[in-house]
Amino acid sequence: MVEKNSVAWVAMTAGYGKRGNVVEAEMVFDEIQMPDVSCWAAMVACYAQNGCRRSHWMYKKMREAKVRVNEVAMVGAISACTQLGGVEIAATLAKHVEERKCKETEYDQTSHAGLVEEGCQYFELITQVFGIEPLKEHYACMVDLLGRAGLIENAYNLVIDYVGVADAKIWGPLLGACKVHGNAELSEIAARHLFEIEQHDTGNYELLANTYAEANKWDDADRVKKMMTQRGMVEAPGCSWRGSTV
Repeated sequence: MVEKNSVAWVAMTAGYGKRGNVVEAEMVFDEIQMPDVSCWAAMVACYAQNGCRRSHWMYKKMREAKVRVNEVAMVGAISACTQLGGVEIAATLAKHVEERKCKETEYDQTSHAGLVEEGCQYFELITQVFGIEPLKEHYACMVDLLGRAGLIENAYNLVIDYVGVADAKIWGPLLGACKVHGNAELSEIAARHLFEIEQHDTGNYELLANTYAEANKWDDADRVKKMMTQRGMVEAPGCSWRGSTV
């Protein structure tokens, strides 16, 4: 017998949920020995889809199980709940995600890179299992995930693939990742878009200038600094273009 992986379990749970077979979905979930966050998210969405208040109970059980929140998976559940009428549980899930993000102000690049495959898997589940189009928030999560892992080109390609108008929530993580991983070329592309979106945000200019400086592109760094001066911007206290290790 072929052992089911997380994708298979989620597909079965969501499939029963879409057809209104909540009991069958519960039976599938109960068979999972160690459900991960995508399995929990699928069950929460199943309850919300069928107007069942047990979505709150399932969320509570997930918290009690100390399941590590994966933002991509949870945003999928939030979107599903919102579109299917579970606005209240969607708000609760969103708050949980934000709390988790606040606790993870620092990250380990190696461990984060290990989540990329899992995150991409969840991203596909959003359309293939939940049956919804990825929202801007989904793309922002994935750009951040790929960027943190150093997959800058992949993150940029995802931005290009986005059919909507990418805003600061999408370009911002890409610019930050370019700074961390020293990709001056894509940093300029991301910054150019952010300059149009957030015209008075000095942080974007400083990130670009520091990226240039750390790549020893002093002329480009000075060019950005002059651009700030021409636009009447003031450097943040303690900001230095040269030797910056922000």
